[in-house]
Amino acid sequence: MTRPLLLSLSLLVILLTGCLATAKDESQPFPPEVSAELQATMDALTTDGDPPGMVVWIDTPTHRFEGASGSANLRDNLAMAPGGAFRIGSITKMFTATVILQLAEEGKLAVDDPLARWLPEVAAQLPHGDQITLRHLLTHSSGLFNVVEHEAYYADLFAAMESDEAAGRVTLDCLQRDPHDTLARYVYGQAAHFAPGSEWRYSNTNYTLLGMVIEKVTGMALAESYRTHIYEPLVMNATFLDCYEEPTTEIVHGYTGVGAGLTDLTELHESIGWAAGGLVSTAPDLLSFARGLFGGTLFNDPASLDAMTTPGVGGTYGLGLALQEGYWGHAGGIAGFRSLLAYLPDHDTVAVILYNHDGADPEAALSELLTPVRPLRRVEQ
Repeated sequence: MTRPLLLSLSLLVILLTGCLATAKDESQPFPPEVSAELQATMDALTTDGDPPGMVVWIDTPTHRFEGASGSANLRDNLAMAPGGAFRIGSITKMFTATVILQLAEEGKLAVDDPLARWLPEVAAQLPHGDQITLRHLLTHSSGLFNVVEHEAYYADLFAAMESDEAAGRVTLDCLQRDPHDTLARYVYGQAAHFAPGSEWRYSNTNYTLLGMVIEKVTGMALAESYRTHIYEPLVMNATFLDCYEEPTTEIVHGYTGVGAGLTDLTELHESIGWAAGGLVSTAPDLLSFARGLFGGTLFNDPASLDAMTTPGVGGTYGLGLALQEGYWGHAGGIAGFRSLLAYLPDHDTVAVILYNHDGADPEAALSELLTPVRPLRRVEQ
Protein backbone atom coordinates (compact mmCIF):
# COMPACT_ATOMS: atom_id res chain seq x y z
CA MET A 1 0.00 0.00 0.00
CA THR A 2 1.43 3.40 -0.95
CA ARG A 3 2.13 6.13 1.56
CA PRO A 4 -0.39 8.61 -0.01
CA LEU A 5 -3.10 5.97 0.28
CA LEU A 6 -2.16 5.30 3.89
CA LEU A 7 -2.38 9.01 4.63
CA SER A 8 -5.77 9.19 2.91
CA LEU A 9 -7.07 6.28 4.96
CA SER A 10 -5.73 7.84 8.13
CA LEU A 11 -7.51 11.09 7.33
CA LEU A 12 -10.72 9.19 6.62
CA VAL A 13 -10.48 7.44 9.98
CA ILE A 14 -9.98 10.79 11.73
CA LEU A 15 -12.96 12.31 9.94
CA LEU A 16 -15.20 9.34 10.66
CA THR A 17 -14.09 9.28 14.28
CA GLY A 18 -14.91 12.95 14.55
CA CYS A 19 -18.33 12.39 13.01
CA LEU A 20 -19.06 9.52 15.37
CA ALA A 21 -17.95 11.55 18.36
CA THR A 22 -20.13 14.44 17.29
CA ALA A 23 -23.14 12.18 16.77
CA LYS A 24 -22.72 10.65 20.24
CA ASP A 25 -22.15 14.08 21.79
CA GLU A 26 -25.54 15.09 20.41
CA SER A 27 -27.36 12.46 22.48
CA GLN A 28 -30.30 14.10 24.20
CA PRO A 29 -31.18 13.86 27.87
CA PHE A 30 -34.06 11.54 28.62
CA PRO A 31 -37.47 13.22 28.91
CA PRO A 32 -37.77 15.04 32.26
CA GLU A 33 -40.18 12.50 33.72
CA VAL A 34 -37.80 9.61 32.92
CA SER A 35 -34.76 11.42 34.33
CA ALA A 36 -36.75 12.33 37.44
CA GLU A 37 -37.77 8.71 37.99
CA LEU A 38 -34.18 7.52 37.56
CA GLN A 39 -32.92 10.13 40.01
CA ALA A 40 -35.66 9.27 42.51
CA THR A 41 -34.69 5.59 42.35
CA MET A 42 -31.06 6.46 43.05
CA ASP A 43 -31.95 8.84 45.87
CA ALA A 44 -34.13 6.18 47.49
CA LEU A 45 -31.20 3.76 47.43
CA THR A 46 -28.82 6.22 49.11
CA THR A 47 -31.22 7.94 51.52
CA ASP A 48 -30.10 6.05 54.61
CA GLY A 49 -26.43 6.10 53.64
CA ASP A 50 -26.28 2.42 52.75
CA PRO A 51 -24.78 2.69 50.19
CA PRO A 52 -23.33 6.15 50.90
CA GLY A 53 -23.37 7.06 47.22
CA MET A 54 -23.73 5.87 43.64
CA VAL A 55 -23.33 6.86 40.00
CA VAL A 56 -25.53 5.70 37.13
CA TRP A 57 -25.09 6.36 33.43
CA ILE A 58 -27.52 4.95 30.84
CA ASP A 59 -26.80 5.48 27.15
CA THR A 60 -29.16 4.57 24.30
CA PRO A 61 -28.60 5.41 20.64
CA THR A 62 -30.50 8.68 21.12
CA HIS A 63 -30.65 9.51 24.84
CA ARG A 64 -28.32 9.58 27.82
CA PHE A 65 -28.72 9.84 31.59
CA GLU A 66 -25.77 10.92 33.73
CA GLY A 67 -26.73 10.66 37.38
CA ALA A 68 -25.19 10.71 40.84
CA SER A 69 -26.64 10.46 44.32
CA GLY A 70 -25.42 10.50 47.89
CA SER A 71 -21.92 11.12 49.17
CA ALA A 72 -18.45 10.67 47.68
CA ASN A 73 -16.79 11.38 51.03
CA LEU A 74 -18.73 11.17 54.28
CA ARG A 75 -16.05 12.80 56.42
CA ASP A 76 -15.92 15.94 54.29
CA ASN A 77 -19.59 15.81 53.30
CA LEU A 78 -18.80 15.86 49.57
CA ALA A 79 -21.65 15.08 47.21
CA MET A 80 -21.18 12.38 44.62
CA ALA A 81 -20.47 13.63 41.08
CA PRO A 82 -21.47 11.78 37.88
CA GLY A 83 -17.83 11.61 36.78
CA GLY A 84 -16.44 10.20 40.04
CA ALA A 85 -13.75 7.51 39.85
CA PHE A 86 -14.29 4.08 41.47
CA ARG A 87 -12.34 0.86 41.83
CA ILE A 88 -14.17 -1.42 39.40
CA GLY A 89 -12.97 -4.87 40.51
CA SER A 90 -13.67 -7.67 38.06
CA ILE A 91 -14.86 -5.42 35.24
CA THR A 92 -11.08 -5.38 34.74
CA LYS A 93 -11.42 -8.88 33.26
CA MET A 94 -13.19 -7.40 30.24
CA PHE A 95 -10.12 -5.24 29.57
CA THR A 96 -7.72 -8.15 30.00
CA ALA A 97 -9.74 -10.38 27.64
CA THR A 98 -9.96 -7.56 25.08
CA VAL A 99 -6.17 -7.17 24.96
CA ILE A 100 -5.72 -10.95 24.55
CA LEU A 101 -8.11 -10.94 21.58
CA GLN A 102 -6.38 -7.91 20.06
CA LEU A 103 -3.05 -9.71 20.32
CA ALA A 104 -4.67 -12.71 18.63
CA GLU A 105 -5.81 -10.45 15.78
CA GLU A 106 -2.24 -9.19 15.45
CA GLY A 107 -1.01 -12.77 15.12
CA LYS A 108 1.08 -12.53 18.28
CA LEU A 109 -0.75 -15.38 20.02
CA ALA A 110 -3.74 -17.67 19.54
CA VAL A 111 -6.63 -18.10 21.96
CA ASP A 112 -6.12 -21.85 21.84
CA ASP A 113 -2.41 -21.64 22.60
CA PRO A 114 -1.40 -23.81 25.54
CA LEU A 115 -0.41 -21.78 28.57
CA ALA A 116 2.88 -23.71 28.52
CA ARG A 117 3.83 -22.00 25.25
CA TRP A 118 4.07 -18.63 26.99
CA LEU A 119 4.68 -19.49 30.64
CA PRO A 120 6.30 -22.94 30.65
CA GLU A 121 7.78 -22.65 34.16
CA VAL A 122 4.41 -21.56 35.55
CA ALA A 123 2.41 -24.21 33.70
CA ALA A 124 4.74 -26.90 35.04
CA GLN A 125 3.67 -26.01 38.59
CA LEU A 126 -0.08 -26.10 37.94
CA PRO A 127 -2.35 -29.17 37.94
CA HIS A 128 -3.08 -30.14 34.31
CA GLY A 129 -0.73 -27.31 33.37
CA ASP A 130 0.20 -29.00 30.11
CA GLN A 131 -3.48 -29.08 29.05
CA ILE A 132 -4.63 -25.58 29.99
CA THR A 133 -5.12 -23.15 27.10
CA LEU A 134 -5.68 -19.41 27.02
CA ARG A 135 -9.31 -20.13 26.12
CA HIS A 136 -9.70 -22.15 29.31
CA LEU A 137 -8.39 -19.16 31.27
CA LEU A 138 -10.62 -16.67 29.46
CA THR A 139 -13.75 -18.76 30.03
CA HIS A 140 -13.01 -19.84 33.63
CA SER A 141 -12.94 -23.47 32.54
CA SER A 142 -9.33 -24.21 33.59
CA GLY A 143 -10.28 -25.78 36.92
CA LEU A 144 -7.56 -23.79 38.69
CA PHE A 145 -7.85 -22.88 42.36
CA ASN A 146 -9.00 -19.29 42.95
CA VAL A 147 -6.25 -17.21 44.54
CA VAL A 148 -8.65 -15.38 46.88
CA GLU A 149 -10.08 -18.64 48.25
CA HIS A 150 -6.79 -19.59 49.91
CA GLU A 151 -7.16 -19.39 53.70
CA ALA A 152 -3.97 -17.32 53.90
CA TYR A 153 -5.14 -14.67 51.41
CA TYR A 154 -7.33 -12.68 53.78
CA ALA A 155 -5.15 -13.54 56.74
CA ASP A 156 -2.24 -11.88 54.94
CA LEU A 157 -4.45 -8.93 54.02
CA PHE A 158 -5.60 -8.38 57.60
CA ALA A 159 -2.07 -8.76 58.95
CA ALA A 160 -0.71 -6.14 56.54
CA MET A 161 -3.40 -3.47 56.88
CA GLU A 162 -3.55 -0.81 59.55
CA SER A 163 -6.83 -0.05 61.29
CA ASP A 164 -7.68 3.30 62.89
CA GLU A 165 -10.88 2.53 64.80
CA ALA A 166 -11.25 6.06 66.13
CA ALA A 167 -11.25 7.49 62.61
CA GLY A 168 -13.17 4.54 61.13
CA ARG A 169 -10.49 3.99 58.53
CA VAL A 170 -8.38 1.06 57.27
CA THR A 171 -5.12 1.49 55.32
CA LEU A 172 -3.07 -0.88 53.20
CA ASP A 173 -0.31 0.74 51.18
CA CYS A 174 0.15 0.00 47.50
CA LEU A 175 2.54 -2.80 46.67
CA GLN A 176 3.50 -3.77 43.13
CA ARG A 177 3.21 -7.49 43.64
CA ASP A 178 5.06 -9.96 41.45
CA PRO A 179 2.37 -12.30 40.06
CA HIS A 180 4.84 -15.18 40.33
CA ASP A 181 4.91 -14.56 44.08
CA THR A 182 1.11 -14.45 44.18
CA LEU A 183 0.92 -17.86 42.51
CA ALA A 184 3.58 -19.29 44.80
CA ARG A 185 1.75 -18.05 47.91
CA TYR A 186 -1.80 -19.00 47.05
CA VAL A 187 -2.05 -21.31 44.02
CA TYR A 188 0.87 -23.69 43.59
CA GLY A 189 0.22 -26.95 45.38
CA GLN A 190 -3.56 -26.56 45.27
CA ALA A 191 -5.53 -29.35 43.60
CA ALA A 192 -7.54 -28.66 40.46
CA HIS A 193 -11.33 -28.58 40.77
CA PHE A 194 -11.72 -30.45 37.46
CA ALA A 195 -9.95 -31.21 34.20
CA PRO A 196 -9.55 -28.21 31.85
CA GLY A 197 -12.58 -27.62 29.64
CA SER A 198 -14.88 -30.00 31.47
CA GLU A 199 -16.68 -27.59 33.81
CA TRP A 200 -17.00 -23.90 34.76
CA ARG A 201 -15.78 -22.30 37.96
CA TYR A 202 -14.90 -18.63 38.46
CA SER A 203 -11.26 -18.07 39.40
CA ASN A 204 -9.24 -14.87 39.59
CA THR A 205 -6.15 -17.02 39.04
CA ASN A 206 -7.14 -17.37 35.38
CA TYR A 207 -6.84 -13.64 34.79
CA THR A 208 -3.65 -13.27 36.78
CA LEU A 209 -2.16 -15.78 34.34
CA LEU A 210 -3.61 -13.90 31.34
CA GLY A 211 -2.01 -10.69 32.60
CA MET A 212 1.31 -12.52 32.78
CA VAL A 213 0.83 -13.77 29.21
CA ILE A 214 0.13 -10.22 28.00
CA GLU A 215 3.36 -8.99 29.58
CA LYS A 216 5.33 -11.90 28.10
CA VAL A 217 3.93 -11.44 24.58
CA THR A 218 4.12 -7.64 24.44
CA GLY A 219 7.28 -7.12 26.44
CA MET A 220 5.61 -4.26 28.30
CA ALA A 221 3.93 -3.78 31.66
CA LEU A 222 0.25 -4.72 31.81
CA ALA A 223 -0.75 -1.13 32.60
CA GLU A 224 0.98 0.05 29.43
CA SER A 225 -0.78 -2.61 27.35
CA TYR A 226 -4.15 -1.41 28.62
CA ARG A 227 -3.14 2.13 27.77
CA THR A 228 -1.90 1.52 24.24
CA HIS A 229 -4.56 -1.02 23.26
CA ILE A 230 -7.63 0.51 24.91
CA TYR A 231 -7.36 3.88 26.67
CA GLU A 232 -5.56 5.80 23.94
CA PRO A 233 -7.69 4.64 20.98
CA LEU A 234 -10.86 5.45 22.94
CA VAL A 235 -9.53 8.62 24.62
CA MET A 236 -10.11 7.29 28.12
CA ASN A 237 -8.31 9.71 30.44
CA ALA A 238 -9.47 8.65 33.90
CA THR A 239 -8.75 4.91 33.93
CA PHE A 240 -5.63 3.41 35.51
CA LEU A 241 -4.29 0.24 37.11
CA ASP A 242 -4.28 0.92 40.83
CA CYS A 243 -0.80 0.74 42.38
CA TYR A 244 0.92 -0.15 39.10
CA GLU A 245 0.92 3.30 37.52
CA GLU A 246 0.44 6.90 38.56
CA PRO A 247 -3.23 7.73 39.29
CA THR A 248 -4.85 9.92 36.65
CA THR A 249 -7.64 11.02 38.99
CA GLU A 250 -8.65 10.85 42.64
CA ILE A 251 -11.12 8.11 43.56
CA VAL A 252 -14.25 8.58 45.62
CA HIS A 253 -14.21 7.17 49.15
CA GLY A 254 -15.27 3.54 49.47
CA TYR A 255 -16.91 1.98 52.53
CA THR A 256 -17.91 -1.24 54.22
CA GLY A 257 -20.24 -1.97 57.15
CA VAL A 258 -23.66 -0.59 58.04
CA GLY A 259 -25.09 2.49 59.71
CA ALA A 260 -22.78 4.14 62.21
CA GLY A 261 -20.35 1.28 61.76
CA LEU A 262 -19.23 2.30 58.27
CA THR A 263 -15.47 1.95 57.74
CA ASP A 264 -13.57 3.94 55.10
CA LEU A 265 -11.55 1.58 52.88
CA THR A 266 -10.35 4.16 50.37
CA GLU A 267 -6.70 3.63 51.28
CA LEU A 268 -6.96 -0.15 51.40
CA HIS A 269 -5.22 -1.15 48.18
CA GLU A 270 -5.78 -4.78 47.15
CA SER A 271 -2.82 -4.66 44.79
CA ILE A 272 -3.15 -8.39 44.18
CA GLY A 273 -6.21 -7.76 41.99
CA TRP A 274 -4.06 -6.65 39.04
CA ALA A 275 -5.27 -8.21 35.74
CA ALA A 276 -8.25 -9.79 37.50
CA GLY A 277 -9.61 -6.75 39.34
CA GLY A 278 -7.21 -3.84 39.74
CA LEU A 279 -8.57 -1.05 37.54
CA VAL A 280 -9.96 2.32 38.59
CA SER A 281 -12.35 4.02 36.19
CA THR A 282 -15.30 6.38 35.77
CA ALA A 283 -18.74 6.01 34.23
CA PRO A 284 -17.85 8.10 31.15
CA ASP A 285 -14.70 6.06 30.55
CA LEU A 286 -16.57 2.78 31.00
CA LEU A 287 -19.24 3.99 28.60
CA SER A 288 -16.51 4.77 26.05
CA PHE A 289 -15.03 1.32 26.60
CA ALA A 290 -18.38 -0.43 26.13
CA ARG A 291 -19.16 1.53 22.97
CA GLY A 292 -15.68 0.83 21.61
CA LEU A 293 -15.92 -2.86 22.43
CA PHE A 294 -19.46 -3.64 21.33
CA GLY A 295 -19.37 -1.12 18.48
CA GLY A 296 -16.34 -2.80 16.91
CA THR A 297 -13.76 -0.02 17.34
CA LEU A 298 -11.42 -2.15 19.43
CA PHE A 299 -11.38 -5.11 17.03
CA ASN A 300 -10.43 -5.30 13.36
CA ASP A 301 -12.28 -8.58 12.84
CA PRO A 302 -15.96 -8.98 13.84
CA ALA A 303 -15.15 -12.61 14.65
CA SER A 304 -13.30 -11.41 17.76
CA LEU A 305 -16.46 -9.96 19.32
CA ASP A 306 -18.42 -13.00 18.16
CA ALA A 307 -15.95 -15.22 20.01
CA MET A 308 -16.10 -13.01 23.07
CA THR A 309 -19.90 -13.25 23.21
CA THR A 310 -20.16 -16.99 22.53
CA PRO A 311 -21.00 -18.97 25.69
CA GLY A 312 -18.46 -21.49 26.85
CA VAL A 313 -18.84 -24.35 29.32
CA GLY A 314 -21.79 -23.63 31.61
CA GLY A 315 -23.49 -21.38 29.06
CA THR A 316 -23.32 -17.99 30.82
CA TYR A 317 -19.73 -16.81 30.28
CA GLY A 318 -17.85 -16.02 27.09
CA LEU A 319 -14.31 -14.68 26.80
CA GLY A 320 -14.11 -12.23 29.70
CA LEU A 321 -17.84 -11.51 29.55
CA ALA A 322 -20.79 -12.62 31.64
CA LEU A 323 -23.61 -13.41 29.21
CA GLN A 324 -26.72 -12.80 31.27
CA GLU A 325 -30.31 -12.87 30.12
CA GLY A 326 -30.78 -9.54 28.38
CA TYR A 327 -27.27 -8.15 28.75
CA TRP A 328 -23.56 -8.79 28.31
CA GLY A 329 -20.96 -7.36 30.64
CA HIS A 330 -19.40 -7.86 34.03
CA ALA A 331 -19.94 -7.05 37.68
CA GLY A 332 -17.10 -5.99 39.95
CA GLY A 333 -16.56 -6.20 43.68
CA ILE A 334 -13.55 -5.09 45.68
CA ALA A 335 -13.08 -3.68 49.19
CA GLY A 336 -15.27 -0.58 49.46
CA PHE A 337 -16.81 -0.73 45.98
CA ARG A 338 -19.33 -2.56 43.76
CA SER A 339 -19.89 -1.98 40.06
CA LEU A 340 -21.63 -3.20 36.92
CA LEU A 341 -21.03 -2.57 33.24
CA ALA A 342 -23.92 -3.91 31.16
CA TYR A 343 -24.60 -3.81 27.43
CA LEU A 344 -28.11 -4.63 26.22
CA PRO A 345 -27.58 -5.89 22.64
CA ASP A 346 -31.28 -5.94 21.76
CA HIS A 347 -31.50 -2.21 22.49
CA ASP A 348 -27.90 -1.08 21.82
CA THR A 349 -27.94 0.40 25.32
CA VAL A 350 -25.13 0.67 27.88
CA ALA A 351 -25.73 0.92 31.64
CA VAL A 352 -23.00 1.71 34.16
CA ILE A 353 -23.75 1.41 37.88
CA LEU A 354 -21.08 2.32 40.45
CA TYR A 355 -21.39 2.16 44.25
CA ASN A 356 -18.92 3.23 46.94
CA HIS A 357 -20.00 0.42 49.29
CA ASP A 358 -19.01 -3.23 48.97
CA GLY A 359 -22.35 -4.52 50.28
CA ALA A 360 -24.40 -2.97 47.47
CA ASP A 361 -25.95 -5.01 44.66
CA PRO A 362 -25.75 -3.29 41.26
CA GLU A 363 -27.13 -6.32 39.43
CA ALA A 364 -30.31 -6.18 41.51
CA ALA A 365 -30.62 -2.44 40.84
CA LEU A 366 -30.19 -2.78 37.05
CA SER A 367 -33.73 -3.91 36.29
CA GLU A 368 -35.28 -1.22 38.48
CA LEU A 369 -33.15 1.49 36.91
CA LEU A 370 -34.02 0.36 33.39
CA THR A 371 -37.78 0.21 34.05
CA PRO A 372 -38.52 3.87 33.16
CA VAL A 373 -36.22 3.62 30.12
CA ARG A 374 -37.88 0.60 28.48
CA PRO A 375 -41.12 2.30 27.34
CA LEU A 376 -39.05 5.01 25.65
CA ARG A 377 -36.93 2.39 23.88
CA ARG A 378 -40.10 0.76 22.53
CA VAL A 379 -41.24 4.10 21.10
CA GLU A 380 -37.81 4.72 19.52
CA GLN A 381 -37.87 1.35 17.78
